Amino acid sequence: MTDNRNPINYKNYILLLILFLTETARGAFFLTFLPLYTVEGLGMGVTVAGFAVSAHYLLETLCKSIAGLQFDRRGRPVILAGMTLGFLALAAIRFHPTPFVIVACSGLLGLGVSPLWPGIITEVAPVNISDRSFRIGMVFSTWLAGTGFGMVGINFLMYLGYEVSFNIIIFSLFTALFTALLFLRPARREARTPEKDFAGGILKTMRQMSQNPAVIKFLLPGMFLQTLAAGLLLPVLPVFARARLGLNHDEYGLLLSAGGAATVLLLIPMGKIADKIGLKAVLGAGFLITAASIGMISLVGNKGNVYYLVILTGMAYAAVLPAWNSLLAKAIPPESQATGWGVFATVEGLGVAVGPALGGMAGRWLGIDITILITTGLLTGMSVFYLFYPVERLFGTCGDKNMWK
Repeated sequence: MTDNRNPINYKNYILLLILFLTETARGAFFLTFLPLYTVEGLGMGVTVAGFAVSAHYLLETLCKSIAGLQFDRRGRPVILAGMTLGFLALAAIRFHPTPFVIVACSGLLGLGVSPLWPGIITEVAPVNISDRSFRIGMVFSTWLAGTGFGMVGINFLMYLGYEVSFNIIIFSLFTALFTALLFLRPARREARTPEKDFAGGILKTMRQMSQNPAVIKFLLPGMFLQTLAAGLLLPVLPVFARARLGLNHDEYGLLLSAGGAATVLLLIPMGKIADKIGLKAVLGAGFLITAASIGMISLVGNKGNVYYLVILTGMAYAAVLPAWNSLLAKAIPPESQATGWGVFATVEGLGVAVGPALGGMAGRWLGIDITILITTGLLTGMSVFYLFYPVERLFGTCGDKNMWK
């Protein structure tokens, strides 16, 4: 592994600030504001909000590979163009909130932010850096902090009215765009032969990645199963919290905030630990603790104990996130980093898309306890696999297998 410890510069922090402000706006708008605004503020059905949220995240997921490819070719101007499109789409919803405009422009906002994740993680945590787990932890903590701050914080501003709250959300996204325009000068990038075939460029990167046997045998199945396991819980957790634990909406929000805060606070320290002791132990222990804490949540009846278990789950997730993404970085070609991250993000998105549908069906036909047990079993199986399977053999061709130990 190349020992390259370039210090984090101010442009990296600017990129993280842009990510934070953008995720604050998205978290506030799609996770809290929009469902209330469409029903109570506009008198529309909740279906409009549902289609808008789906259009946003679906288009973002489907476009991440192409957006990453364009970032590899053209650099930071792709982020600037995407953020400009996103800002205009959100402004269109503000000034012309018809059902069609809300759904269509929510999708355009997803398209606009699609280069942000692959571009920022490429700039802040390049694959050839030795402390990449630490840097990936910084990116994830910024992303989660922004999403959580927006989702929770907008609740305290709703008393000002929907129009004022919407203006605050737009101002957050405008600040992100203004910061990008002010500080992000186009970086010099190596000259390349122009390629007009977007799909061909993505397939080329995928062929390069697939030459490493770890990608097909280990990384892609692991990515899908992880997000599938998390997705299974999404439709059943609110029902479980209400029916079995007796939590009201405020208590459930506090419960999620406690787990999220534990994750955000520990992402960077856990990234440092993964850089020092290797990924095998961190991933194995992280998934095992996550499985155990989720399984125990279904058994306890005391509200106080549930908070401890959720915090423990957040701590374990903080260990898994930077370690896993550092592992993914090993399989990404250095010359096509954003494209590689985009491809991986698309696969993860498929798990997120399939998981809630299967979780809803499992919860209805098999019961909530069985659904939680299925998630626990998946995570336990992954932990055992990471701890005991000689995965380092699959990474023998990438020259970095020592980091797995």
